[in-house]
Amino acid sequence: MLQHKLIAFRTEKERWGESIIGYVVELTENNITVNEIDEIGSFNGFSTFKLDDIVDIVMDDKTLRCLTSLNTNNKQISTNTTSTIWGIGDEMKNHILLMKQRNELFTLFIEDDETSVIGFVNDIDDKSVLVDMVDNYGEENGKILIPFEIITGIRWKSAEDQARLILYNHNNPA
Repeated sequence: MLQHKLIAFRTEKERWGESIIGYVVELTENNITVNEIDEIGSFNGFSTFKLDDIVDIVMDDKTLRCLTSLNTNNKQISTNTTSTIWGIGDEMKNHILLMKQRNELFTLFIEDDETSVIGFVNDIDDKSVLVDMVDNYGEENGKILIPFEIITGIRWKSAEDQARLILYNHNNPA
């Protein structure tokens, strides 16, 4: 852990919740101090935990490998380039067509604005868009056909979109 490898662990407090992810910066007889990172690989600051409170530790899984890659490349991620346009159905068609022309990874919001699809436009017609989905590991995750009538918004160049694109490009070198 002290060899600059990313780890994840849970404490009693987070037993059923999220993991704490970071690089170990200090380990004493009673405590562990980590430089935490967020879901796009950016540093969040230092946190110290009691070793006795740790429930489990994960090292070198798929998520941690992706976060290590993002941490290495997080200077490529800009948080002030996001564009989001809200609209219903056909109002989104020209924006989606632009994403296809640019071959740009983007997010589509669907119906309740809490459902989203991230990926690339595969095809588009008068009634729907076919999206090649990209998961949070940057891997292709199938295709989905979405009718325009249920689309409520489009976003591109968000931190999440940029992080997935970095991982996608890592998985699919040109």
